[in-house]
Amino acid sequence: MFRYGKTNGYLAILLIALGVLPVVLAAILVPQMADSIPTQFDAAGNVTRWGSRFDLLYVPALCFLLSAGTCLTAFRQARLSDDSHAIAAMTFKRYVRNGLVTSVIINVLNAYMMISAMTGTAYLPF
Repeated sequence: MFRYGKTNGYLAILLIALGVLPVVLAAILVPQMADSIPTQFDAAGNVTRWGSRFDLLYVPALCFLLSAGTCLTAFRQARLSDDSHAIAAMTFKRYVRNGLVTSVIINVLNAYMMISAMTGTAYLPF
């Protein structure tokens, strides 16, 4: 993990943690929810669609797969440019930073979806 520098190693660990966090959150919250939850709201905040509570598992799975895939791709691409350690470290850092931005965005969306499903209200109607 720390083959391409200490900072890059910590960034990779953070990427993996952000990929696992929504899965753990879903494992805790989804069993506590009702079988039918609100999944879509109109501009006034009224429920326009109801769905299964298991629909909330798609986003955590996507986040985990994207984080793991980005981390593996970062190692692979850095290994391909291993003739220069500085270039390999830069390549690794670029991939992991992209993964971190994506994971943070997906985690925020996942938290919003979980809160909306648990409370039955839309804080930001779309």
